[in-house]
Amino acid sequence: MKFIARHYQTQQLLKIEIEQDIYSQIQVLNSSETAPWIAPSLVDIQINGFGRVDFNQTISAQEWQQACQSLYSQGCTHFLATFITTHIDNLEKLLKNVEKLRQENPLNCVGFHLEGPFLNPEPGYHGVHDPQEMIPCDLELFKKWQSLAPHAIRLITLAPEIEPKKSLPFIRSVTQQNIRVAIGHSSATGTLLQQAVEAGATGWTHLGNGLPQEIHKFENPIFHALAQPELFCSLIPDGVHLPAHAFSVFAKALKNRLLLTTDATAAAGAAAGHYTLGKISITRDKGVHSRETETQKLAGSTLTPFETVFRAAKLSDKPWQEMWDAYSTRPAQWLGFHSHTIEKNNEASFCLFTDQPRPHLLATVHQGKCVGGKIKN
Repeated sequence: MKFIARHYQTQQLLKIEIEQDIYSQIQVLNSSETAPWIAPSLVDIQINGFGRVDFNQTISAQEWQQACQSLYSQGCTHFLATFITTHIDNLEKLLKNVEKLRQENPLNCVGFHLEGPFLNPEPGYHGVHDPQEMIPCDLELFKKWQSLAPHAIRLITLAPEIEPKKSLPFIRSVTQQNIRVAIGHSSATGTLLQQAVEAGATGWTHLGNGLPQEIHKFENPIFHALAQPELFCSLIPDGVHLPAHAFSVFAKALKNRLLLTTDATAAAGAAAGHYTLGKISITRDKGVHSRETETQKLAGSTLTPFETVFRAAKLSDKPWQEMWDAYSTRPAQWLGFHSHTIEKNNEASFCLFTDQPRPHLLATVHQGKCVGGKIKN
């Protein structure tokens, strides 16, 4: 595969050759000719479902293929299938189901994110998760889950304030196994938050959400998370989970610690209507809202990956190139994928697109294979 494209950061015109799954040659051209942008493909650490498919329900091989291909069509070549809080027996059933599908046909799923059940069940913190199913961190139980999906669990979101004598050793143990721990749906602040970071926590899941409407004006998880220099924080740039002014402030404060995520549900990449998030009934309107049908609480989002970058740029008033890194190279590196950049001998996973007159994705390439759109040689 040979083609010409412009590097999304340096703006240099490049002649690129790909052999098998790597960049075999990258040559800088001294030319001003028009060419599409090339950027590392998108990486989402929190996908609950997509394209009418809910990973929190038992799904078929056809549904798995449908969801993964829909994500490919949106520029996403790496994602974590995310399971929210549910009864332990059901979680184990879901893990076995999706792990079997992933083993047979991995496509763009690089592992799993457990958002629960180790969360804070107090009102305001649990969000749409079922507080009755939330439990303290349990290392023996987690070992069982690992046996059901060996090496597949890459990220756990938890609330360390729920029995710290269990949660802090839990964080130490799983992070030593190269599993990322993020705090979320949590009231952790101060000394406890610092202890969780020292134990190995390196992230905060969808900062600003999974919190009560009324919190202390200074002593609250938002300020404490922003003040922790070691914490990467994910944000959902739909303008609903965080209004524009809040997103802009958070993005400016986080700088190179910002991670973007869609927190997508089955309603993402689908028409307005009714869908599920596990046992929860959710409704999508004609916009980007995804809400629990009964309570109207926010329940994930309907964002699609490619649009997410440009929505984030608009909300933050930052160049889209900065937001692209927050949704590609940075989450890849945070997860441990260190070759997700456009360099010779690195894995050739990238997007080709234009941004004028409006953003338009032309092609998605994963490990040297075009998996969405077309490339003009």
